[in-house]
Amino acid sequence: MRHIVLAVVCWLMLPVGAGAQPELREAVSKMPGVADAPAQRLSRYYFVLGRGAAVPLGGHWGDRSDGFKPATAFLLEGARKVDDTLSYGLETSYSLGHKNRPIADMEIRIFSLTPFLRAAYQNGKQTYYGLFGAGVYQWAQPRFSADGKTYASDSGSSFGINMGGGAMYPLWGAFQLGLELRWHHIFAMRGDNFNVDSADNIVPSAFLVYGF
Repeated sequence: MRHIVLAVVCWLMLPVGAGAQPELREAVSKMPGVADAPAQRLSRYYFVLGRGAAVPLGGHWGDRSDGFKPATAFLLEGARKVDDTLSYGLETSYSLGHKNRPIADMEIRIFSLTPFLRAAYQNGKQTYYGLFGAGVYQWAQPRFSADGKTYASDSGSSFGINMGGGAMYPLWGAFQLGLELRWHHIFAMRGDNFNVDSADNIVPSAFLVYGF
């Protein structure tokens, strides 16, 4: 490690231009550990795989007596960095099923496909960021029975937005571990068997990042 640090210092002290000292450059390049030192790896693209809890919030959707319960949610992202601050990409998320509180057999599953922008700030080894996304939210209500009556399955889609922030920490090599809190807003979620108008979810999650 000392050899590598010394080599870097020597290179920085070398004059630039035709007057550079070739003997010194050659000597530095032959120092032990310099030739074997790996090049610094910079990630231009990254993938994110995460898991969290989608918690209904407010309105009829999040009502404690007539609304829907929290559900496990998964997310998958692919993104490209513009620079050290800005990146953009596409995210898909899926909640396994929000069960209705008074009707146990009724549940709503939500799938989303949303492009996003992320602005990041590096502080030592940690990275903090804010994120905004907008796209299509697809909901599905499987067939269920209540009060001796069977209700057919139903589905629909609506425009929605999401925003939030989080932090990422180095884990190993090209991997990072992240924690995030996100708000999702679906502008309309209405079916033949239910009508909650707009729907809001708060989603805390943990995720794994791989950069390349």
